[in-house]
Amino acid sequence: MTKHAQKRGRISSSHLRRLIWISIIVAIFGLGAAAAVSLRAKRPAGDAQTINTHASLPSRVGPSMPLNQQTGQIRPLTQGEAQRLADGLKQLANQSTDGLQSVRHADGSVSMDLQGHFQNVAVAKLDEDGKLTQSCIDNPEAGAAFFGIDPQMVGIKETSAPSKTNNELLKGRDR
Repeated sequence: MTKHAQKRGRISSSHLRRLIWISIIVAIFGLGAAAAVSLRAKRPAGDAQTINTHASLPSRVGPSMPLNQQTGQIRPLTQGEAQRLADGLKQLANQSTDGLQSVRHADGSVSMDLQGHFQNVAVAKLDEDGKLTQSCIDNPEAGAAFFGIDPQMVGIKETSAPSKTNNELLKGRDR
């Protein structure tokens, strides 16, 4: 019997490894495609500017989009809505060290669980023209300035010099 005839019935180990890798790669691409199709099916039709109601958009901080029911236009926040927004901003952009404990480790290092304090928060809003405006805030005062609510609602005392938002600070750095 020739060598070719002997090998014909068996698969060599290098061919087997190659087939296994190809199978794994095909399976990964298949799972990725299935996940993409699944996520795409859950997305609502149309973009943000063609959706008539923004009430279905998720909001962690405050009310959904404040819309005038008759015209569908954006209306100013009510006092209650502004207060809920301010409370959410105080919680999300908390810069307080109250209640935080430092821990000294045996190797001499010190660590602290920040418990959600000192975070940057991405915020967005629709302006009067219906354009989406976004910013990143790291303190309640910047959030109040972005949303146009009274800084005292987020616990900021009246100051003589107006504070700049993160976007204003970044624009000044570009010059």
